Amino acid sequence: MKTVGFGIIGLGRQGLRLSEHIGKDIKFGKLIAVCRRSEAGNDYAKEHGVRYYSDYHELLKNKDIDVVIITTPSNMHGIQALDALKSKKHVLIDKPIASTSEEGRKIRSLAEKNNLMVAMNFPLRVNPVTRTLKSNLKKIGRLKQIQIFVSHGPVRNKWQLDMKFSNGGVILDLGSHYFDLISFLTGCRPEIIISAFSEKTENENSGFINLVCKDINVSLVLLRNQKLKKSVITCAGSKGSLSADYVEKKIIVSNAHHIDEINCPAGYDFEAILNNLVRAINKKEEIIADAADGLHSLETALSVYKAIAIKKPVRLQVT
Repeated sequence: MKTVGFGIIGLGRQGLRLSEHIGKDIKFGKLIAVCRRSEAGNDYAKEHGVRYYSDYHELLKNKDIDVVIITTPSNMHGIQALDALKSKKHVLIDKPIASTSEEGRKIRSLAEKNNLMVAMNFPLRVNPVTRTLKSNLKKIGRLKQIQIFVSHGPVRNKWQLDMKFSNGGVILDLGSHYFDLISFLTGCRPEIIISAFSEKTENENSGFINLVCKDINVSLVLLRNQKLKKSVITCAGSKGSLSADYVEKKIIVSNAHHIDEINCPAGYDFEAILNNLVRAINKKEEIIADAADGLHSLETALSVYKAIAIKKPVRLQVT
């Protein structure tokens, strides 16, 4: 396979993690350059033998870069993704895909026009717990209900507390992952936000959401800045139930006759996403999560915010 050259825009916590994976775990991937406005980016580039740029527009001119990874604050994702696509680069975007639905649709359209790939960094899709959960869903019969409870720790980045950069709180930050996970598990996207509530309307630390995906009812409790670290998904079907604990990495399958406990295998989420993108560029497999998936996740989050604001159900438009 052809070796794929990577450039990273944004060298914070997420960018550093992806950079380390490219160097250690991606056989046919090579880190070419990084972009960060501070001198810390230059120090990192020197240490790892790659190019450094303080202006991402200059990084986009580097012909050795095939893929641009965007791990900047949320408000920059859409702008930088469009600039990368205009420069004929494939893109891997950390969630959310963009700031608005219109921006997300432009990304999808430009990628199709230029025959380029847009991959979303949705690690829950490749998480070993998710894979084990999905492969065992058939054991509980027809899926009728999903309950998601997520409690995260403190916000790690200061920009996440500034609406100019974050575009939202826990509903956009964590919710983006779980709205996509619902689609991944069910094969359909959320259709109606039945009800939604949060403790405040900007930079919220909680989200309580009820939605419908075809004939499947889904409830989500999303919390951040909590001492408790917990992530549990319970699926109820016509023949039993299945509970997945992402912290303990265990799944319990239960029906009227017995209970089974399944230990999930080990694995690295980002390694799987990066390898998938490399193989997709080499036409060996399909992208795990693409621009359409990113757009659907964003539109679900925006619809939740609308339901909170108007205190009424919101039907998602098909895009």
